[in-house]
Amino acid sequence: MPTTYLITGGAGNLACRLTHALAGRSARIVLFDAAERPVAPVAAGCEFLRGDLRQPDEVQRLFRQLDCDREGAAGDLVLVHMASLLSGSSELNRTVAWRINTDATFDLLEASLRYGVRQFFFPSSVAAFGGRLPSLIGDDQPQWPTSLYGVCKATVERLGVYFHERHGLDFRCLRLPVVVSPYAPAGAASAYASRAFIEAVTKGRFVFRVAPETQPSLIYLPDVVQAILSLLDAPADRLSRRVYNIQALSPTARELAAAIVHRLPRAELRFDPDLDTTRLISSWPIAFDDSAARTDWGWRPHFDLESMADDLVRKIQANESIC
Repeated sequence: MPTTYLITGGAGNLACRLTHALAGRSARIVLFDAAERPVAPVAAGCEFLRGDLRQPDEVQRLFRQLDCDREGAAGDLVLVHMASLLSGSSELNRTVAWRINTDATFDLLEASLRYGVRQFFFPSSVAAFGGRLPSLIGDDQPQWPTSLYGVCKATVERLGVYFHERHGLDFRCLRLPVVVSPYAPAGAASAYASRAFIEAVTKGRFVFRVAPETQPSLIYLPDVVQAILSLLDAPADRLSRRVYNIQALSPTARELAAAIVHRLPRAELRFDPDLDTTRLISSWPIAFDDSAARTDWGWRPHFDLESMADDLVRKIQANESIC
C-alpha cells in the first residue's frame, strides 16, 4: 500500500514546499487547511481538502476521506501536523490560538491512535524557549516560553512524548530556528531575514526593524524540508529522543544586509530598530546544539549564508508574484 502523507496547515508556505520533495515518492499527498487555497505552488497531483481542525466532526470526516472508515484502518499514513496560528495572531486572540494550536493537536493525536497512523510529525520552534538563555541551546534546555505561541509549542512537544511513551505513537519533532523563505509574508517579527531579501529584490529597498548585531539562529527553507524528510525516514531504533534541535546558520542582521548588497548593489538597506522587535528576537538563542540529530539520523545543513543568498535571490527574481 503506498504511503499517504496528510499535511495539516497544508495551505502554508512550508507545507507547499514539502509537497515537491514528496512528489517523487509515488505517495498520496493530501493537504488539509481552512484556507481557500495554498499560498505557494504545490506539486502536481496533490489533493487539497478544506476544513476546520477545531471541529471534531471535521476531523472524523477528514479521516473518512482518507478511506479510514473504521478504527485502525489508516494503513500507511504519515501525519505531518503544521496547522498553527502564528505568534502575532496568537497574542491577538488567545482563545482561538489555544484551540487551534493545542486542543486541535490533542484531538489529532487521539485520532492517530484510533486510526493507526504510522507516524506523527510536528514542527516545534525556537519560540518554545524563553527567559535568560545561553547562546547555545541544548536539546534539554529548560523551556520557559514567553509567548502563547511558544507555550503551545512546548505543550505539544510534551504531549507528543507522552503519546509515544505511554501509547506507542511514533511521534517525531524538530525544533526549528527562524525559517528563511522566498514566500514569507510581511508582518511577523521573525520574517525580517526573509523580507529583507524579498523586498530588496522586488522593491529595491528594505528597512531592518532589528539592530544590526541581532543574531538568532536561522535555517533556509530547503534545509527544513530536507530535515523533515530525513527524520521521517530514520529507523525508529536509531532515535535516542523524540524532539530534536537542528542548527544551520547564525548571521547577524548586518551580515545579512551585506550579503544582499553584494548581490544587489542598488538595493537601499537601512536599520531603524524597533525596541520591542529587537528585544524579542535578541532573546532567542544564537545557535542550537544539534549533535543528537547529527548522530542519530545524519542531519547536515546544505546551505550557508553565501549559498542561501545566491539561491534566495535567484528564486525571488524568478517569481515576480512574490510581494
